[in-house]
Amino acid sequence: MSKDAPYNLSFMARQSQLDSARLRRDLGLARARRFTVYAAIGATGFTGVLALVAATSFPGRTPAAAPQAGSTDNTGNASPGLAAPIQQPQYGYGGAPVAISGGS
Repeated sequence: MSKDAPYNLSFMARQSQLDSARLRRDLGLARARRFTVYAAIGATGFTGVLALVAATSFPGRTPAAAPQAGSTDNTGNASPGLAAPIQQPQYGYGGAPVAISGGS
């Protein structure tokens, strides 16, 4: 045997320990990746099921011949809601608004 034999054995032992550590790390990362993917798929499925349950449990309402916003009924009263303005807005100096920049 040569003089380098003990050195080679210790080097091989360290190399196998490194390989073992790398393998454990890679397996742990693969397990974490799988868990993340399964959790994302499960959360998406749960959200879909919850949306389906909510949609079937709480149906929307359909108004029966609701009057248009801003219209009047048979008695002449205005219905609540948004209505068109009575007149155009008036500007203080008589013209269209002008943007002035640079002043402080």
